[in-house]
Amino acid sequence: MEISWLEPNSTLDVHRGDVVVAIPVYGGHEHFVACLHSVLKHTPPEVRVLICDDASPDRRSEEFVRRLGQQELGAHQLFYLRQPQNVGFPANMNGAFACSAPADVVIVNSDCVVAEGWLEGLQEAAYVDSTVATATAVTNHGSVVSIPLRGVPGPLPQDWNVDQAAAAIREKSLRLRPRLPSAVGHCLFIRRTALELVGDFDLAFSPGYGEEVDFSQRCVRSGLCHVLADDVFVLHVGSGSFSRNGKRSPIQESHEQMLAARYPYYHEAVYACEDDVSSPLARSLGAARRALKGLSVMVDARILSGATTGTQLHVVELIGALARTGDVNLSVLLPDRPSVYAAAALRSMDNVTAITRADAESGGLGHADVIHRPYQVNSEDDIALLARLAERVVVTNQDLIGYHNPSYFRNFDAWQGYRRITRAAFSIADRVLFFSAHARDQALDEDLLDRSRASVIHIGVDHVLSAACPDPVPPRGCEELPVGAEAILCIGTDFHHKNRIFALRVLEQLQLRHDWPGYLLLAGPSVTEGSSRSQEVQALATRPRVAKATIEFAAVSEAEKTWLYSRSRLTLYPTVHEGFGLVPFESAEHGVPCLWAAGTSLSELLPDEFAEIVAWDAAETADRALALLREQSVRDDNLGAIRGAARKLTWDRTAAELTALYNDVCDSPATPGSRLGRWEAAVLGSLSEDAMRLVGPDGALPDDVERPLLALATHPSIGAPMFGAIKLGYRAGFSLRRRTRPQNPPR
Repeated sequence: MEISWLEPNSTLDVHRGDVVVAIPVYGGHEHFVACLHSVLKHTPPEVRVLICDDASPDRRSEEFVRRLGQQELGAHQLFYLRQPQNVGFPANMNGAFACSAPADVVIVNSDCVVAEGWLEGLQEAAYVDSTVATATAVTNHGSVVSIPLRGVPGPLPQDWNVDQAAAAIREKSLRLRPRLPSAVGHCLFIRRTALELVGDFDLAFSPGYGEEVDFSQRCVRSGLCHVLADDVFVLHVGSGSFSRNGKRSPIQESHEQMLAARYPYYHEAVYACEDDVSSPLARSLGAARRALKGLSVMVDARILSGATTGTQLHVVELIGALARTGDVNLSVLLPDRPSVYAAAALRSMDNVTAITRADAESGGLGHADVIHRPYQVNSEDDIALLARLAERVVVTNQDLIGYHNPSYFRNFDAWQGYRRITRAAFSIADRVLFFSAHARDQALDEDLLDRSRASVIHIGVDHVLSAACPDPVPPRGCEELPVGAEAILCIGTDFHHKNRIFALRVLEQLQLRHDWPGYLLLAGPSVTEGSSRSQEVQALATRPRVAKATIEFAAVSEAEKTWLYSRSRLTLYPTVHEGFGLVPFESAEHGVPCLWAAGTSLSELLPDEFAEIVAWDAAETADRALALLREQSVRDDNLGAIRGAARKLTWDRTAAELTALYNDVCDSPATPGSRLGRWEAAVLGSLSEDAMRLVGPDGALPDDVERPLLALATHPSIGAPMFGAIKLGYRAGFSLRRRTRPQNPPR
């Protein structure tokens, strides 16, 4: 096709529904060349391309167009309109609007480069709803639609070109077409209906800057909206014509003041848009960012200090498995003093960035896409920290044992505080993970969350990292175990539900029924609240033979635990309630059979027919224990059943499922708690239920009373006497109600 050279006030032969691509030109010749090449290459040939030269003093662009050959033009219709004198960007574009009527117009700045599918994506977004006025493309340099750093102009990540970036973003796009507070002018599809409704660009913004914002706000005021074509990426150089050294020019300052005067809400609306990490816009930009930079995941591993527990083991293996995938940019939030085991394990991992809380809160690392707390949340501070460090929050709830059991706390208030924190953590989490369906279903039964935010991912049992632990080391107290003596190991903390008292009863029955001469090894740390220690001491005091055959060990290291397994013939796991149940798998890994009781999560993981504990009959269980101690076929069957179940419980499978879940969480709408603002949710989560009834949503305390009441409460000579009188009155009234209440209320 030939090039048509237009005079001012010319019109194109177009119809309603057609699209005209307008490229404004004023200097920047090299950028214009790249722009035009990309537009001719990636725009359908039936779409007219209009070059709008605003009397550019550099005539090289015009000469370049004159020299274009048929091979470069292809079947495109190319039009060149040069203004007789420089009129500024708004007037230049108004000329393009008039020339292109009644078609839609796409403004492509001459320092942009487009890629395959760019126009089709913009047009689809612009017509997603009848109220859409404009559709803007994602870019690397475009205020609120910038990536990979949101809202921060910058280059593409290393090793990416525009075609690759556009294809990756198109593939990963959620196609949400999120609303924008304003159109962004680097690459902008404008529907003719919007121009006809509100008019052209206002020449008050000449020579340029702010005209598209003014146009956008006139559209908004008239009931129209602006959307992001979140499947379209356009490279934008961003020459900064109206700024110097990164600072606003006098023209920018003047036009910003005009915008603020006309639309007092506008700048605050933009700031709110930039800060909102849970909006559809944030989701769309997050998907585009991850397409270029990958998924960033932070694991809260601050539990990795002190003695090595099952939870520590799980956290370390989870980190290692995620690192092995190579699919996430992984950072690990560590305590100030990691345990020796954790430090050694982390040193063996590649592609893991270890950070402290101070590092994370400094802001230099930026937000992660996801932060995962792979164990219970224990404080309001935990909730607030998680909310600050990432755009999405995933928490693991191992079980609801503490939530249901007040005996595990020093008093009722402490238990209620724990329950309140659990509810708050569930409310701000975008996803709550459980080790088992049993634990998940208990949370659903308590109405702690809806099913859509509850996921079950079994942890692995093939401990790749702990397999590399130091050689077995005898723990203190091992000298009491005679060489060659048979031993049964019972390992775990002394929480009541671990049921160590049952292990003592089984030992007693083995002695009484079978004259068994072996030993019971009780290993594990003692807890402050909810310990069965006093019961164990009492039982041993009245059973001398049991006491003589029982050897107790405190918390043991991985090397010491390996030694205990090496000296044990059998593992006894009499737990009443588990969120997962790792011990049978750990025992089988060391070649030691295990007795457990069917029920809770264990029935999901292990075949009930091999659960040799008869709940809770110590005599029958002792008989079965003896068979596992002495009969090789029974031992082989037990080990085979456990190992068979373990084959599907690998950490690599867990990591793959977690990675898929993290991506799904990022792509999904934010939880209602984060939509309210995670910081606010964290604060509300720290309030008592009575305080929530006062100042929470729909609180009983009227808004206009809160400030006067606060003034009275903080007044040094009024607050204490006033609230003292209120407390005395309440207590007196409460006592009176108790005395007058019927002792046997009617049923």
